[in-house]
Amino acid sequence: MGGPIISCRHGDSLPNVELIDAASAEFERVVRELPADSWDRPTPSDISVRELVEHVVFGNRFTALLLAGVGRDEARTMLTGNQLGDDPVAAVVESARAQARAFESAPPGRTVPGPTGNSSAAAYLRFRLVDLVVHAWDLLRAAGLDETLDPGIVVDVLDMVTPHLDEMLASGAYGAGPSGTPPVDASAQSQLLDSFGRRP
Repeated sequence: MGGPIISCRHGDSLPNVELIDAASAEFERVVRELPADSWDRPTPSDISVRELVEHVVFGNRFTALLLAGVGRDEARTMLTGNQLGDDPVAAVVESARAQARAFESAPPGRTVPGPTGNSSAAAYLRFRLVDLVVHAWDLLRAAGLDETLDPGIVVDVLDMVTPHLDEMLASGAYGAGPSGTPPVDASAQSQLLDSFGRRP
C-alpha cells in the first residue's frame, strides 16, 4: 500500500494496532491479483467475489465512522449504495487508510457500537483483523489462486485472537466455527481459517 498507514504509536494506543495496516495490505494484495473473470465467482462466504470485496470496503468505512463517534444506524445510512465505484482497488486502499487512522486514535477502552452489539475498541480490532485475513483467503480460493497468505500476518493475528476465541465465536458471526479436526502440527494458516469456519 505504498508504506505504512500508521506512522506513530502512542502510549495509550490499542495493543497491536499496527496489525490492521499489515492485514489491510494483505487484503489489497489479493484484490490486485484477482483475474478479471473472477469477480462474479462464488466465494466460501456464499457471496460473489465482487460482493465480498464490497463487504470488506463497507466494513472498513463503517468501522472508521463508528470509531469517530457516529451511531450504528447513522453510519449504515451514510454508506448506502455501491461502495466500490469504478475502481475497486482504490476503494480498498482509501477505506483501509480511513480505518487504520481511526484505530490509531481510538482509546483502548472506547465502546464501539458494532453490528452485533457494543464491544471495546480492542475487541473490534480483533474482529476487523479476522475479517480482512479470512476474506483475503476466501478471495484466493474463489479465484483459484495460490491460497498462501503472508505467514507473518497469519501468525500475529492467530496469536492475538486465540486468547479471545470463545468470546469471538459466541457472536455467531463465523459460521460453523472450529471443526476440531486440524492436527497438532497444522500450519498457523490452517488453524486460523479452521477456527473461523473455513475448511482449507
